[in-house]
Amino acid sequence: MRELLNAAYGDRFMGDYGDWSGFDLPFANERRAERVAAMRSRAPELEERYDVIHGHYHADKYLGLFNPEHYVAFFRDPYQQSLAHYYFLLRNPQRDHPEERLLHEAKMTLLDYLSWEAFANQQTQYLGSVPLENFTLVGVSEEFPRGLALFAATFGRDLGEQRFENVNPDQQRFRYEITPDVRAAVQKYRGGDLELYRRAKEMFERQALRAGL
Repeated sequence: MRELLNAAYGDRFMGDYGDWSGFDLPFANERRAERVAAMRSRAPELEERYDVIHGHYHADKYLGLFNPEHYVAFFRDPYQQSLAHYYFLLRNPQRDHPEERLLHEAKMTLLDYLSWEAFANQQTQYLGSVPLENFTLVGVSEEFPRGLALFAATFGRDLGEQRFENVNPDQQRFRYEITPDVRAAVQKYRGGDLELYRRAKEMFERQALRAGL
């Protein structure tokens, strides 16, 4: 989505990826608060220079800053998202982010990671205080091309065809196999994300049907 938006909006696109969002630890929360304050102080500049801000941040960060204001988010099956993120962290120890450092220092297994409280209901963390129903467009990763069509119908901007970034080179199939122990761990520690994903799918279907998609 980042690459598609960047290509479509050019200089009117802004990326915002440094908040350590979806990672609930005191030092990460402090960093986020500092970055939120700094960004909100730039509201007039942001509205003048940019049409779209894409990134990894809690939705509250820009709440109420722009008129009009539209939130867009794509959600992923929590079983698949949990495994994909773990293996992303595992194969990128060089990345300058504390989640990598802590995971590698602790030599976390997949089940260790799933039970790590910092990542509990990771996708839900991104909403902050903004209700899902306040989002102008809700998509799901599993139907990304249809979501792009919905984006075009909603905002009048064709983003082109989907691209793939950060793909696990060791994963040959589209979906990870979910073993019983992983399924149980996701249900235990990411129940909020499972419920959010259910609601997101329903909302996406309603929006897509209204758009004739």
